[in-house]
Amino acid sequence: MQSFVPNSTNLTSFSTKSLLEIAADPVSMDTSIPASCFQSDRLYIVGICAMEKKAHSLPMQAILSRFPSDIFQVVIFGDHVILNQTIDQWPVCDIFISFYSTGFPLHKAQDYVNLHHPIVVNDVAKQSLLLDRRKVYQVLQQNSIPLPNHVFVNRDNPSNNIENDQVLEYEDYIQVRDVRISKPFVEKPVDGENHNIYIYYPMNAGGGCKKLFRKIGSRSSIFDPQLNTIRRTGSFIYEEFQATQGTDVKVYTVGPNYAHAEARKSPVLDGRVLRDADGKEIRYPVILEPHEKEMARKVCLAFGQTVCGFDILRVRNKSLVCDVNGWSFVKNSEQYYDDCAMLLVKYLERALLLRKLAKTELLGNQLEWRTLSAIAMNAMNLKFSVDEKKDTTDDTEGWSETSSTGEQEELRCVLAIIRHGDRTPKQKMKMLVCHPLFLHYFQKKSSSESKKLDLKIKAVADLEELLQVSRDLIAKYDQRDPAFMEFLKERKIQHGEDANDRVQGYRTLCDVLQRWRINGINRKVQFKPKEYVYANENANNEISFILADDATVRRGSTGGLRKRVSKLLLILKWGGDLTHSGAEQAEALGHKFRQTMYPGGGHGLIRLHSTYRHDLKIYTSDEGRVQKTAAMFAKGFLSLEGDIIPILVGLVLKAKAEENMLDQSGSSVQETIMRVKQRLHRIIHLGDNCTELLEHSSSRLIRSVAQALIVVDQPVKKMEFMHKFLSNFREQLTKMIQEKSMDKTSAKLNNGEKLSRNDGRRMSFERARSLSANSSRRDQHPHVFGECRPKNEKETKFLEPCGRETLEMMRERWAKLCRDFYNRKRNTFDLSKIPDIHDCVRYDGLHNAHLCLKDVRECLDIAASLAHALVPQEYGIDIDEKIQIGSAMCRTLLMKIVNDLDLACGVDVNPTHRLNPNYANDKHAIKSKHRSVRTRLYFTSESHLHSLLNVLRYAREDCSIQSPISDEAKKAIEEIPELCYMTHFVLRVFERFQLDKNDPKRFRLEISLSCGAANDPLQQDNEKQLEVAPLRVISREGITCQELVDYLKDVIAFAEEGEAAFQATSSLISPEEEDSGKSDKKESESELEASDSDRVENL
Repeated sequence: MQSFVPNSTNLTSFSTKSLLEIAADPVSMDTSIPASCFQSDRLYIVGICAMEKKAHSLPMQAILSRFPSDIFQVVIFGDHVILNQTIDQWPVCDIFISFYSTGFPLHKAQDYVNLHHPIVVNDVAKQSLLLDRRKVYQVLQQNSIPLPNHVFVNRDNPSNNIENDQVLEYEDYIQVRDVRISKPFVEKPVDGENHNIYIYYPMNAGGGCKKLFRKIGSRSSIFDPQLNTIRRTGSFIYEEFQATQGTDVKVYTVGPNYAHAEARKSPVLDGRVLRDADGKEIRYPVILEPHEKEMARKVCLAFGQTVCGFDILRVRNKSLVCDVNGWSFVKNSEQYYDDCAMLLVKYLERALLLRKLAKTELLGNQLEWRTLSAIAMNAMNLKFSVDEKKDTTDDTEGWSETSSTGEQEELRCVLAIIRHGDRTPKQKMKMLVCHPLFLHYFQKKSSSESKKLDLKIKAVADLEELLQVSRDLIAKYDQRDPAFMEFLKERKIQHGEDANDRVQGYRTLCDVLQRWRINGINRKVQFKPKEYVYANENANNEISFILADDATVRRGSTGGLRKRVSKLLLILKWGGDLTHSGAEQAEALGHKFRQTMYPGGGHGLIRLHSTYRHDLKIYTSDEGRVQKTAAMFAKGFLSLEGDIIPILVGLVLKAKAEENMLDQSGSSVQETIMRVKQRLHRIIHLGDNCTELLEHSSSRLIRSVAQALIVVDQPVKKMEFMHKFLSNFREQLTKMIQEKSMDKTSAKLNNGEKLSRNDGRRMSFERARSLSANSSRRDQHPHVFGECRPKNEKETKFLEPCGRETLEMMRERWAKLCRDFYNRKRNTFDLSKIPDIHDCVRYDGLHNAHLCLKDVRECLDIAASLAHALVPQEYGIDIDEKIQIGSAMCRTLLMKIVNDLDLACGVDVNPTHRLNPNYANDKHAIKSKHRSVRTRLYFTSESHLHSLLNVLRYAREDCSIQSPISDEAKKAIEEIPELCYMTHFVLRVFERFQLDKNDPKRFRLEISLSCGAANDPLQQDNEKQLEVAPLRVISREGITCQELVDYLKDVIAFAEEGEAAFQATSSLISPEEEDSGKSDKKESESELEASDSDRVENL
């Protein structure tokens, strides 16, 4: 047992000593005590000075009933005595148990102690500290106890000698003095009894606020999506939010050397309290780590509370104390009641003995306090830390399965790589802008110290400001502002720009920003400088201007002139959002995953996670749809409820390293993919007879592409048909718009209303946000299944696309694809648009069936056949290219998977946090108390799934390790049409305990694949339209975990060699060659921008 010497000096009087100081003092000498010293002619009075609700609670009565009745007599003061009588009328007692709760007069209890000097179990003087969270945090800091980064905001009465603080509040952070706290952050009232704690979420995660409160029924928190500003009255502590993977730990001490810990579901997730059959909150005992035991000891001593509860946040490899509650008991644990009563009785016996010895002449006045306390603590042969007891539970039962060979094995690890769910079409608009309002906005938002010329806008406040710029320009045009009309006239004379087309671009920007709730997770705007004006001030203080291009700027050949941007390329990206159907897909898959991937069914996984036997981490890329998919999956996986924003922030990890792991990155792989696409473009336009190309071409690459396209049958001809369908969709939607406009015009004329040029376009941003937050029933269930039913005339005239997309925006979506897909000048098709066309027609077939567009089936069939043939080729035409691209794109992810598999195979035998088997009783329904499972979920996009599949099924020729995929599975994979939404790989590791620990076969591996929701979106069965395909085992029979680790290490080494070679080649390029390459790239971009200008003109 570790010793602890209180900071206070040795005292000669017992009257001011608390029981805790006796319990904390180590045994320093062995002194025999006469038996007569333990004899007493009366019972010792234990006074319970607490509110009756607490004094008569079941845990309190369970502990007091275990006090020996031949030594102690318990006297409960009662509310009447405590509240209405003076302290000199209170019962006189030898032992004083008193603690604060609502309505308790703490000052009277403190005066009582000073009057009678009883043995105090919990220091009543220090209990005042617990009423102010600022003082709690100060004590924690003084005692070197870890706690979250925080700052105090003091608005107390000046009589407290605390200076009031000013809070600077911004969109995603606050600043108090020199301290900046970024969202998500926690706002705690300084009043320790005020449990109305708020958590504010960043706007790039959706914003909003989680309101925590004392449990009311089955709720402990609610989410308010509209609240984004902090409270401005009262004093608060602001601290960084800690992601604890959905679990909190509460610690209960009985003296400095005993700590019992329990885990419970965190209220920050969905606010639903899990209760057992008796209505009690479900909690599971867990083992404290050594550093956490030391924290418990320090907390107990620092606050002078023998019986004390406090909260721990476990964040990765560290633990933080976030609250100290004072007197707290464990509920529904007979073992804890036994331990607590036993320890208190031992402490009290020695305290009473110490008092008796101090009053006798047995040892005299020369006996110092430490010696007396040592005598008092002597012979206490107890194991104070509850998890030090040996568990004799038979652990052969539990999470075991029987393999195909009949051997018993147990699940150790589950890894899954998952594609996002159903999404809206991704859209983009490019527009050259040069109006001073845009230029001023760019200069204002650009950092003067930034080395990057491009500017990306994702913050809500910045998007709102850009929205206002577009509104101002539209208003100037509608009002025929002279200066603005002159600007448009000059642009037309100098550059041939049509005023209406340019303003239409502004309207598109305005519509996109205001129609949906502006949110950084959904859309972004990018500005790229294209032309500059350089100002030079001469001797006459006249400023002259010259134009300079990008190359001049990069070479620094401007002669010290002052740079000003004169033209910008505005790139607006929107769409690609997870649909309501996609959210349902992800949640349903999470629920199914819980049911099928873990033994014991769904409840087994929930118990596993709640008891720290489930080591779960969820990683995601930076894309909003991927993050939302991960959150919805977690919602179903852990059986959560409510809004996904708290789940996203509390469970999903999106650190920079994880973004690089799951996002496309690396110049070498991107250049390789671009070259592959260019070759595909040339090959597919060689001819329309794929059989002839396959038989007569000498090129291995051409034969490979022809083999993939042979099932399409005349791909060029099919693309011509598809282009006609795109034009047909545009015309159908144009007709709908015209009919709707005519109907509205007729209705207004009939009602005598005056037509307004801007009717329907000036919806305020605030109104748009309100509509987003309170979505209509149609938006909550946007997809319409089945055949187009006949509609009456009124219904037909007012049909709108789902998801807040307008008919105009839907038409422009198809018109843009029609323009981009076919190049009339070159008579070629852009193959990169085929996946976009496939996505759009699938989306409209599923979500806009009610519009009854013609030729959807025909277009879907052609687009699907082309996409299924060409998309896999983009990640490598032949096997060597597939391996090169796949290994380069997935290298970081593969390194993480190798690390996960190593840990699963025993590198880290004992997980960081564990269940305490000694306190897990029958009510917890836990069989395997020592077992744990590691789960890692990686959410990403289609590119990583294709790359990973290629890496697994194609082994390099000089690799000595066989591919982990079976030959039969390889043939089945060739028949998979596409890796659709919610495609996922699952790797599971099983341990065979009957084999030797050094035997590689001890850890068996299983790889499974699901091709996602690849069903026909136009079929009549509503449930099957979005159904995710079941998993199919694709790994070789009997493959071991070590075999896959060795195979992946070879792939990683190959990718690293390729990246090193690319970097070495890049370093040999001269500045002149680099400028030449950039110039060629700029020419290519110029062609693209010209094309984009055409697109804007046709808006």
